[in-house]
Amino acid sequence: MTLILIWLSGDISKYVDILNELLINPNHRSHQQIAKNLQDDAPSPTTVPFVRKALESNFDYLKYTCSDSDAIAKWFSWLLYSIGTTEAIDLMKEYSNSSDEGIRNEMLYRLKKVHV
Repeated sequence: MTLILIWLSGDISKYVDILNELLINPNHRSHQQIAKNLQDDAPSPTTVPFVRKALESNFDYLKYTCSDSDAIAKWFSWLLYSIGTTEAIDLMKEYSNSSDEGIRNEMLYRLKKVHV
């Protein structure tokens, strides 16, 4: 219900703090949509620590998606790319050395798109 109200508000940027928390909260099934909304409508540097937590989780709370790590990592690499701060880019660089091949490959791919 909260997500519907946020989306209907017409100004997602007012709710970045709530969306950041929901990005890592395991008690719903809208993580991909939340990541996409943050990416497209409200990219914020405040989201970077939450993306870090998601990456640190090995996506355990996202198993319901039945997606491989590369598909899920794509949500977060796009989000970091959209934020575009040094901190966001550094997090992509850090995870371009991940032991998880899917995460590593996705972060390397997205880093090639960064214009520094």
